Amino acid sequence: MDERDEKAWRDVHKRLTALDRGWEKPRFRAAAIADLARFLRERCAGVPHLADLARLARPGMTRQDLFALLVPCERTLTRVKVTDVEILSADLPAEAPAPAPPMPLTVLADNFRSAINVGTLFRVCDCFGVGRVVLCGYTPAPDDGRARQAALGAEAFVPWERAPRTLGAVRALQAGGVPVIALETVPDAPALEAWRWRFPCAVALGSERFGLGPDVVRACDAVVRIPLYGHKNSLNVVMAFTLVAHAARQAFERSHA
Repeated sequence: MDERDEKAWRDVHKRLTALDRGWEKPRFRAAAIADLARFLRERCAGVPHLADLARLARPGMTRQDLFALLVPCERTLTRVKVTDVEILSADLPAEAPAPAPPMPLTVLADNFRSAINVGTLFRVCDCFGVGRVVLCGYTPAPDDGRARQAALGAEAFVPWERAPRTLGAVRALQAGGVPVIALETVPDAPALEAWRWRFPCAVALGSERFGLGPDVVRACDAVVRIPLYGHKNSLNVVMAFTLVAHAARQAFERSHA
C-alpha cells in the first residue's frame, strides 16, 4: 500500500470511529454520513477495495453498514479487527430482558487443547444457562486471549473452576450426589434424544483429538451419544455440546413448567 492509499484508509477510519461514537445523535449521524459519502466519492475513487465500500455510505446507512466499513479499515491499518463482542454489545437494546435462571448442569471440559473451543464453550453455556464449567487438566482458561475473543464476553457470566484431573472432578461431583454423563461415540450408548434428564447433573466432554479417557468413561454414571449419519463419526466438541445443552435446557424447562 502506498502512502496516498494508506492516508485515505486512515482518514476513512477516523471518520468511521467518530460516526460510531456519535451514532445515537441523529443530526450528527446524518451530517457525518454525508461527509463520509462525499469523502469516499471524491478522495477514494481510485483506492483499491476502499472504493468498493463507498456504496455503503448512504442516507439510510445502518449500524451494520458502519461496521462493514469499519472492520476492513481496522484489518487493513492495524490487523486488529473489530470483534463481534463490540458489535453485539453495541446492538443490545437498552432494556435487555433478564436472563432465565441457570439450570443445575455442570460441564467438565477434559483437556481441551483449543482456546477457541474453550471460548465457544463459554458462549454456548451462557446462551443455554449452564450453571458451571470445570476446566480439567491443561484446558486453557477463559482469560486466554483467543478464548476471550471467541467467548464474546460470556466468560463473565458463567461460573468456572479448575480441576487438575478429570477423573477427580467426576468423583467429586458424584460424592456430592451429582451424576455425571459422558458424551462419547459409544455404539451401544443411548441416543441423546432418548435420554431422560434428571437434575442436577453433569456432562463430561472429551478433547476432539483424544476423547474422554477409558477410566473417565467407566467412572461416569452413564454415556450418551449423538447419532451421526455421514462419513465422519464425530462433531466438533462444542458443536456436539450445543445439541446437548439445547436438549438439557428443553428438559429443564419442561420440568419447571
